[in-house]
Amino acid sequence: MTHRGTVRPENQDALCAAGTVRFGDMMRAPETLTLAKEYPLLLAVVDGMGGYSGGALAARILADALADGAKDGRFGSRCEYETDRQTILSLLRNAAALMRSEAQDNPELSNMGATVSGVLLREKEALAFNCGDCRAYRLSGEALERLTCDHSIVQELFEKGIIDEDEMRTHPRKNIVTSSVSARPENLELYTKNISRGDGDAFFLCSDGVWEALKSKELKLRLNSFSDAPTEGAQELFEALIAVGCKDNVSFIWFAE
Repeated sequence: MTHRGTVRPENQDALCAAGTVRFGDMMRAPETLTLAKEYPLLLAVVDGMGGYSGGALAARILADALADGAKDGRFGSRCEYETDRQTILSLLRNAAALMRSEAQDNPELSNMGATVSGVLLREKEALAFNCGDCRAYRLSGEALERLTCDHSIVQELFEKGIIDEDEMRTHPRKNIVTSSVSARPENLELYTKNISRGDGDAFFLCSDGVWEALKSKELKLRLNSFSDAPTEGAQELFEALIAVGCKDNVSFIWFAE
């Protein structure tokens, strides 16, 4: 699901599921995709940087770059952590180069950029990654584990023990990210984590508009309901986000076998 939410005039998020991309106002309700069981499988949520001109375009450029990489066989059939990490980093850098090209033609786009989180799934392993404050989680049984590490001021405060996980949602500096894929010539930081997949593991990716809108306990309870009825669970989660008056775009992907 990707949606503008209740406040923003434009949806600057995008989704990538294998070679499928969704963005803007294409979706009115959560969509269910049945994907061929062919690994590796790349999933990603992209968040155009709100407040900057070209956020929606930046998100689309990055989602398309990831989808093209997935379709073009950029990832090998075997899991090789460092190789996979470098491939993802290359795709992000390619997207950044395209953003810079757009900005050269239109100086108003010089600050365009996007954040991203994703998972590269293989039969027995998964590589979670992020740049910015989109997140990837794993639901194993009833346990919800955050796999990614935000590039943000509030993440740094959390790691120092100054604030807790839920205080990250409401802190006045929560919108300040320390890394993104952008047209600006800055260092692009990529966080990655390789994990073994267990039987029944499910994965949830989301933009900051989702995890900031709901307390972690409520998000966990709602995701637990996806196991039995994912389509209904996705609709109920979307309705809950709208009901709390989410101040940002809301986008998420749930994946389970």
